[in-house]
Amino acid sequence: MENILVDTDILIDYTKGKSVGLKQLLQKQIAGKVKLFINPVIISEFFTDKSLNDKSKFRWALEFISNFSVTEINKKIGILSGEFRRIKAVDYIADALIAATCLENNFILATRNKKHFSKIKNLKIISHLTS
Repeated sequence: MENILVDTDILIDYTKGKSVGLKQLLQKQIAGKVKLFINPVIISEFFTDKSLNDKSKFRWALEFISNFSVTEINKKIGILSGEFRRIKAVDYIADALIAATCLENNFILATRNKKHFSKIKNLKIISHLTS
């Protein structure tokens, strides 16, 4: 079974009806072929959407993220993400934490922002989820 960390952009695309790829991954998860994860950084980014000021949309978003297992950020991930920023492998701390989460847990990253992670060696990426 593949373990996949779903980046914020894929979640947002799906909620706006732009990503059938995530729908396919969710179906694969139901079939027991993959396990989908998010981390607190992704949750935080997802919940910055101003449309979630609407209480019904907020409740829907809470229900939606329950489709994903949450993996925590630990000391090793913090150190590795700091290294990624120090060596300028990524531009943003959120991306560094996401990449480090993937490497530390042997996750595949589902993202549309492949360029953000192009300098991270050994990071496996799925980027064809916007069709």
